[in-house]
Amino acid sequence: MTMEVADIDYIHETAAPFAIGLDRDEVAVLLHGWTGSPAHFRIMAEVLVAAGYGVSVPLLPGHGTRVEDMVGTGWQHWLEEAATAVDNVAASGRVVHLVGLSMGGLLAILMAPTFAAATITTINAPMKLANRAAWLGKFLRSSSHVRSADALPPPEGEGAGFAHQYHATPVGTLGDVFDLIRAARASLGRVTCPALVVQSRADATVRPISGQIVFDGLGSPDKRLVWLERSRHVATIDTERDLIHEALVAHLRRSGE
Repeated sequence: MTMEVADIDYIHETAAPFAIGLDRDEVAVLLHGWTGSPAHFRIMAEVLVAAGYGVSVPLLPGHGTRVEDMVGTGWQHWLEEAATAVDNVAASGRVVHLVGLSMGGLLAILMAPTFAAATITTINAPMKLANRAAWLGKFLRSSSHVRSADALPPPEGEGAGFAHQYHATPVGTLGDVFDLIRAARASLGRVTCPALVVQSRADATVRPISGQIVFDGLGSPDKRLVWLERSRHVATIDTERDLIHEALVAHLRRSGE
């Protein structure tokens, strides 16, 4: 499910997919979350490019345009688009690093063994959701209903300019999120590349125990868990993003030593 960029009316220009430095030896594929967009990785991408890495940031089907566009999409579409982005990098002989925010972390976990990723980084990847009623979505897979939600205040500083995501819930796709959680949790032991797990204690979307579950389940002999104290769910544009950048660049560089 691929749309031509020219035909898409994005929620914001920064929500479009982008790639920089794909001719570099090492490329990080950055995967956004459910109802999110590539805008959440714009700041991180600049840091990685400055550190010498290429970046590829795909837009998952149904995202970044209108929330109604998510109706009828599901985990197969999201995983296929993510895998295409990774395969394009791997096929060119580049070293692949996977970085996933929220649901993007689940996709990264599923793909790391298949594509022999050099490293994996998950940021607030859900193993347990904070909203305990969300599990009801498992029974509403055919629903086309979109539930509105109040937009959260944007983060302070530079990150406010990149807070572009849907402020609504496409109810019929919630079941697909749970499918991915279940599949990723079962696949954790197959991930053996160096791993960085980032989890915010202030996350109101994902229960913070998720970070510990990911860390404990990974088969990686080289793994690190970094806790954030103040960041909300979209930590890549929040107040502690510099801590994420520092840990991530160090993580990628260690893998190349």
